[in-house]
Amino acid sequence: MPSRFDSRQLMEQALEIMRQSVEEPRADGKPQTKVGAVLYTPDEKVETAFRGELRYGDHAEFTLLERKNGHKKLDGSILFTTLEPCAPGARKHPKMSCAERVFAARIKQVWLGIEDPDPTVVHREIYVVSLR
Repeated sequence: MPSRFDSRQLMEQALEIMRQSVEEPRADGKPQTKVGAVLYTPDEKVETAFRGELRYGDHAEFTLLERKNGHKKLDGSILFTTLEPCAPGARKHPKMSCAERVFAARIKQVWLGIEDPDPTVVHREIYVVSLR
């Protein structure tokens, strides 16, 4: 993987794609979180996803890692996401959390726009792992 890439440009791209997130009503009346994700692969390809892009309710990271790239080896890729990925236990069984998916995909680095302000998610996981 090249030692230099434009992290600012890739995070700005995640912010742009985030704006396309599909609005989903919540039972608790809170506004639905918009999330954008960008994947930078070792061969310098860039792929994107936003919340609800391919199926109503799907998280951006799930769409990007499973629906769009589930058949590919993503070892060494870098993920840019506008919101901290959901933590283990945040999804109802048998769903896997986005943090677990990031780890399973062998993502080299994760760049976060913001930590999730939801107390059931923030800092509950250790998923920023270097696989050098």
